[in-house]
Amino acid sequence: MSRRTFKRIIQILALIIIGLIAWKCFNNCNDIVSEKNYFFERKSRDLVETSFGLFNITPLEKIRRDCGELCDTSRLGTPGPFFDHITAKIKCEALFKNSLIDREHGQVEAPKEIPKVLWNEYTMNGRVEIFNYYFDEHSLGKRKHIAIPVWTQSGIDELIQLARQGKLSGNYGINNTNALRDALKHAPGVKDGRVLVIGSVKPWAEACVLEAGAREIVTLEYGKIVSEIPNVKTMVPYEFRMAFLNNTLGEFDAVVTYSSIEHSGLGRYGDALNPWGDIIAIARGWCVTKDGGSLTIGVEYNNNLDYIRFNADRCYGKIRYPYLTTNWKQFYRGFSGKGIQRVHVFTK
Repeated sequence: MSRRTFKRIIQILALIIIGLIAWKCFNNCNDIVSEKNYFFERKSRDLVETSFGLFNITPLEKIRRDCGELCDTSRLGTPGPFFDHITAKIKCEALFKNSLIDREHGQVEAPKEIPKVLWNEYTMNGRVEIFNYYFDEHSLGKRKHIAIPVWTQSGIDELIQLARQGKLSGNYGINNTNALRDALKHAPGVKDGRVLVIGSVKPWAEACVLEAGAREIVTLEYGKIVSEIPNVKTMVPYEFRMAFLNNTLGEFDAVVTYSSIEHSGLGRYGDALNPWGDIIAIARGWCVTKDGGSLTIGVEYNNNLDYIRFNADRCYGKIRYPYLTTNWKQFYRGFSGKGIQRVHVFTK
């Protein structure tokens, strides 16, 4: 073989190698572009345009995953004394580990309408009516322009004395306060017990619980509260969640909530939109309650009409109330106060 022929062969082999390298690079570049396109397409699917800006549905999908069948509001129940009884396997650790449940909505103002992508979840596939009633009250742990509430021993003593006299007006009038007091007398675990109160800025409900004989109270509230009362402690959601995960929270003999849960997940107080916010809040209470303990709950109630006044509140009836109180056994129905609040007692 001549030197010229050998040189020609080397040139051809070099061109072939260069061609193979170029072909490989082209395919890799296409793969990278495809991956980038998939990323951006995925992001675009997760971001939904709403009247208050882009809404990311990914956190809700993660909440739905950890919530499991608890958040499946198509489950059938069995007849109960007041409405159907619903059961579900509640994944307590997953509900407390998921920090997305307690996140803020992060918008300049509270949402004014339900995003279309969440319409079926909020309406329970058209079974719950939707009305407009708007508030924007960013108090989720910030209270930038509001002094942090301080609860004093003298202040709570005065409220307890008024409760004993049947004259405590609380936040909703004397009749509603006395309806709560009546229900607490029927609630197992309150007397001499450790009680979790969900949602409270002024300690009128705590006064009723102490008047009913509770030994200790832990109040869970969005915003920071300073309690100078030895047997009344306060927590914000993050502290509550961490205490559970660190095994320092302990169990409760009873849970009490009045006109608080119906706001959860509607965005009114700075919380992120969550169609199951109320259900998850009560389920977390179930997770930390001893067997034989109780739930005393006062929410807007109309057995024949479930509705949401967005973003103000919910009214519970025979459709949503069973899911709100999943796994809790119906025990006592109190008398109505003034208005549509009605107190129910459940047991675990």
